[in-house]
Amino acid sequence: MFTLSASTRELLSHPIEEKKHSLICHLLEVGKKSREIFSESNFKNSEIAFYSGLLHDVGKANPFYQILFNEKTNRVSLEEDLQKKYVKQHSIFSAWATEKLLKKSELDLQTIDKILVLIYGHHSKIRKMLGQTDKSELMKNSQKDMVPNLEKLQLQTSSMVEFTKLNWSNLTQKFPRPMEFDVILESTPKDSIHDYMETSYAFSCLLQADRGSFEEWENEKFDLDIQTSSLVTATRLGYLREKFQKEAMENYDDSVPVSIVNAPTGIGKTKLFLDLITKFGKDESIERVFYFSPLLALTEDFENKLESAIPLKAHRDEVLYYNHLFAGSIEDKKDFENGKRQQSGWIFLNESFNKKFVITTTQRLLITIYSNKARDKLKLASFRNSILIIDEIQTIPKFILSNLKKILLEMNKSMGTRTILVSATIPHELSDLKKIKISEGAISDYLSQTLKQVSRGTLDIAKIPKRRTLVMANTRRKAVTLYSQVAAMHTDVKAIYLSSGTRKKDRIRIIGNLPREEKFILVSTQVVEAGVDISFSDIFREVAPLDNIIQVMGRLNREGAEPDAKLIVYSTDNEPMPYSPLEFNESWSRLDGIANSKQLYDILPQYYEEVFTRNNRNIGNTATLEDEIMSLDFEKIWDFIRKNVSLDDDRDNAFVPDIDKWDETRQILASNLKKESYKQLGYLTATLPMSLDRIGREFFDSELLDMGILLPKKELLSEIYDKNMGFDKWLLTK
Repeated sequence: MFTLSASTRELLSHPIEEKKHSLICHLLEVGKKSREIFSESNFKNSEIAFYSGLLHDVGKANPFYQILFNEKTNRVSLEEDLQKKYVKQHSIFSAWATEKLLKKSELDLQTIDKILVLIYGHHSKIRKMLGQTDKSELMKNSQKDMVPNLEKLQLQTSSMVEFTKLNWSNLTQKFPRPMEFDVILESTPKDSIHDYMETSYAFSCLLQADRGSFEEWENEKFDLDIQTSSLVTATRLGYLREKFQKEAMENYDDSVPVSIVNAPTGIGKTKLFLDLITKFGKDESIERVFYFSPLLALTEDFENKLESAIPLKAHRDEVLYYNHLFAGSIEDKKDFENGKRQQSGWIFLNESFNKKFVITTTQRLLITIYSNKARDKLKLASFRNSILIIDEIQTIPKFILSNLKKILLEMNKSMGTRTILVSATIPHELSDLKKIKISEGAISDYLSQTLKQVSRGTLDIAKIPKRRTLVMANTRRKAVTLYSQVAAMHTDVKAIYLSSGTRKKDRIRIIGNLPREEKFILVSTQVVEAGVDISFSDIFREVAPLDNIIQVMGRLNREGAEPDAKLIVYSTDNEPMPYSPLEFNESWSRLDGIANSKQLYDILPQYYEEVFTRNNRNIGNTATLEDEIMSLDFEKIWDFIRKNVSLDDDRDNAFVPDIDKWDETRQILASNLKKESYKQLGYLTATLPMSLDRIGREFFDSELLDMGILLPKKELLSEIYDKNMGFDKWLLTK
């Protein structure tokens, strides 16, 4: 029943009805493309990319695929029957065959081990080691019945130079033996960063070559027309921003691999980025530009400014906006926000970052660099010959920074990247990097004009000024409790609440409307700490690390028009969460005696140095990360990052449609894969404040819940999601 009728029948990589279905053609195409992408870097070991591409799908000689792919009509029932005899697997067989084919080749053993790891994981993840495998009867059947197909592959490639160096006799002799790998990746302290990035880059080259083999795509060249004159507005401090931008442009040295823009919040760094990018556009070696920020509010703000600076629609189509909620061009995003359905499905050019300008999150940068999963590493190769702008660099956990710095320097050396790190507060771990020189006068004049009063104090809800006031708490529970008290006590002024428990669509609307409000009291978590173009007259900020305090201070008196603008740092219960006790306590102590924003900036370097020296937890975490990278233990590296860094994660997000769109939303969610549904409807999501079980599963659509998708029942929508407090209403009752 399960036989191929003709011994000369072409081996297939994909179902026969697909335009590209030849296994040999697929292997050649992926091998060559993988090597081509790899060769655009300065990494030397291109054999890793070539042979991992050339041999990645040899395991599809498994009769399971050859029989299934040749069938055109009853494929579903045939697949069920085939799985009773053969295993539905090819990557492990590809790696096993490759080990035999590369035996006694000109490649060294460590290179062969890397090739095997990449092939084994090209549909899953990179591992440090390969050992024993499944020895089920299905595996044995597949392995045994593959031999004739492998012999056929040898015969059909005998005249192709790419295959002539392979040890075919060793393959046919030893392939039927029990599968057990003896593969362990290793490095040395001196070479660890290089080896880690070379292996990661080669994996990404393989993935892009393979996943993109059905796409028409070419290497990008950055040629977008960006006109920043649209960002120039007549403001009170416009002349100071212009002075800062002019000096930064004149003093930027593009030969420096990693540069720092260290300047106060609100001084006009976004226009500087775009002016520098315009300058980069004249460099023909630049393929892409990336903008990373830690907050969706920042990426939104940057995207809006970039859109106004790109006059041509065709060029706006080349700007990719990417996060865990949305992936598409600026034009796609506009269409989506205007109610037009986004194209569903996995789109290679978006998922591989093969666009000329990419706006995404800092979390995505860390995921791409440190994750060992194929779907994440896919993007890494697109960082080659690119400009990376990392905004608010201080938000990256400090124990990562020293390692990230080494990786960015290696990326410059081997991948041609240039990086600009941006913040009003530069951590001590980056203090040895070169800053773009800005005259002391340009900065001090701006700080003097935007001077804020700063003090430690208490939060007396009854005496909160009824102006343009922000009250910020460190946790959602504290924030929603404060909001309920403010709303009850101050009925004569508009009280507003914001947190990640507020639906994204509502957050955008609220933040967009705030500049037009004359008086209000906004109670929030850190969602407005950075990247929100709002100027408050008074801010009450719960004690936090000094860099966080300075960030929110940037939302105060932005145009220098309110000399009595005040920032009061208050303490409630001495609970440092979510910050480290050292940074929490050190900040509270150093705030004693501070009277204004200039003094706060002045003490920041000493604060950073003290935290760097005394933070044993950071020191220990840094050492752990370095050790795992030195051992090339890709799995442990990613496990460590995931456990210690807050990354974008949609697991706790629930969809909150408008009541008149509930049925339509449910239909989309039920018909799409979960990931694509999140991206298509991401603006309707908000994060639950506690576990699903604590809130109650009975509030959510049971069918979708079984699919892992959270949608409140239509009749319970207003009960579970409060129009003022969002999902955080549950923190007041549980």
